[in-house]
Amino acid sequence: MSSFIEIKDLHFSYVNELEEPPVKTEVLKGINLNIEKGEFVAVLGHNGSGKSTLAKCINAINLPESGAVYVNGMDTLDENNLLPIREKVGMVFQNPDNQIVATIVEEDVAFALENMGVEPNEIRRRVDEALKTVGMYEYRLHAPHKLSGGQKQRVAIAGIIAMKPDCILLDEPTA
Repeated sequence: MSSFIEIKDLHFSYVNELEEPPVKTEVLKGINLNIEKGEFVAVLGHNGSGKSTLAKCINAINLPESGAVYVNGMDTLDENNLLPIREKVGMVFQNPDNQIVATIVEEDVAFALENMGVEPNEIRRRVDEALKTVGMYEYRLHAPHKLSGGQKQRVAIAGIIAMKPDCILLDEPTA
């Protein structure tokens, strides 16, 4: 039986197109990793070591230059798998402003659920439950841009919890 997340000889590079000629910097060099469902895994390293890049590869935001990333048996390189992978693996970004999209907290938490086609009554139940879980229910009618950084982070987490993914990736969880 394969792992929930399976990474085989993953290589990923960023290319700086502003340089002439463009400069390629390999960030992930031959990463191999297996994560089983239910495991808690921490990836540690200094700034710029590739932790966020690795998380984005697992969530199919970044695609391997070579090697492979599988989530629940789905290859991240197959475009047909992008939505199913992102429904299985929710990602909370380091900066919550990068994932808050609505002008009201509860609408923001509901955003992904609406796009997933979840029934309105179920959306209401999940939004309320997720906001209560992160201690932000009383802010459900507030504007996200008026919240503190920590409150925005909790709203972003609530949005992922409401999706009920099998896995949650937290980029810079101590932030």
